[in-house]
Amino acid sequence: MMRASVVIVLGLLGALVGAQDNVLPRLIDQFPLGHPAFVQLFASEQNVDPLDKYTLYISNFDPLAILQTDDIYLLRSPGRQLNDVANWAPTLIDQKNYWPNDVNLMPSNVVGREGIVWTSGFLVPGKTQGALNIYFTDEDPVVRAGNLATYDYLAFSYHRVIWYDVNKDGLLDALTARFHLPTVGDPTYEMVWMENPGGDLYSGWQQHRITYGPDVHFRVSTFQVAGQDFFVLIVGEFFTERLVVYYAADGSDSFLSDPSTIISLVIDDVNVGQIFDLEVSDLNLDGRPELTVCGYNHTLGSVFVFPVPDDFRSDPWERIVIADNFKANLIIGGQSMTPGAPHAFYKGLQHEQSGEKPYVFVSGDDDGKHYILEPVSQDPADWTYNKHLLVDTNATTTGKYAIADLDNDGYNEIVAAGFTANEVYVYTYAP
Repeated sequence: MMRASVVIVLGLLGALVGAQDNVLPRLIDQFPLGHPAFVQLFASEQNVDPLDKYTLYISNFDPLAILQTDDIYLLRSPGRQLNDVANWAPTLIDQKNYWPNDVNLMPSNVVGREGIVWTSGFLVPGKTQGALNIYFTDEDPVVRAGNLATYDYLAFSYHRVIWYDVNKDGLLDALTARFHLPTVGDPTYEMVWMENPGGDLYSGWQQHRITYGPDVHFRVSTFQVAGQDFFVLIVGEFFTERLVVYYAADGSDSFLSDPSTIISLVIDDVNVGQIFDLEVSDLNLDGRPELTVCGYNHTLGSVFVFPVPDDFRSDPWERIVIADNFKANLIIGGQSMTPGAPHAFYKGLQHEQSGEKPYVFVSGDDDGKHYILEPVSQDPADWTYNKHLLVDTNATTTGKYAIADLDNDGYNEIVAAGFTANEVYVYTYAP
């Protein structure tokens, strides 16, 4: 009887390990880099060999180096170098950004050349002067071409740019949120759009305020109500600790250029806490979008899902917790929070075509870990997820991550930053 029990237990343990192995990618290797924070992978628009398609971008910053600018890097064709990750040596692009944050793709139809916009600025004294610096990436060396935000009237910090033709002149404008935190007094936070003048002007775009409130991360999307499309701006307001949807009564995007038409709907200002980031996707594959939100209540962090109701304007919004109990490490002299950014993803092409729900990647940020959330059921009504630990850096803070099929073999790779550990980890789902 004892022998049979042992066999059963070992069998269950083996099944559990096997299931986890099926969810987690394998570590290829890691490489050292000082304070890697924000990472991103962008595919070139140019017709290149698939192995040269992606470029890896990495920012770093030193919170203790007051009044000192920080570094941004790139690595061309990482898909060609997966067998030598330990020796990856990203090229320094620039040292002119205070606390560089997310890098945003700038398609060639914005100003006529392929490039990126690197956002910057944060709460740390001496690092608050943010920018929207343009870098053209269609040739080497990559050079800084200008700062869209030179007309700023305060030292604003930026995290995201979405390209959108606000004034319908055929040119893509820069839609962005920003904040300014003075030494004394209340913060200023606002949503603005910067007007693309056309031609080769890469600095000093005219600025138009949309509304106060948005400060760090936001998304644009379309919600349907009884067959009518509503253009929406979804905002995780960090300072006011609110999840808000902005829209116009007629469903149009008119509120971007005419703030008098804007309507704000507060989805949650009680439970979400400080919102790090959010995403719009169809997590349960029911044909309707959900908002995935990472928030921190100053004690513990959670990953929330808010299914978009049939009429987002009047129907109640359900709040579902799919992962919780994230505990932030103590940062002496600073504020810590967890988790970081969520992202729905698949292991690869076969997984994506299987009809199964996607996984959700979550950076732990100030808990020093990265996670993968696995749906336990394919039932659209079942919101149970298993939280798998991908890596514990055994350090204070991780950073962000990027996911793409770097070598065109049908399996995704994951590049994840270990900020305090001074390491970048590279994983693959390839056998």
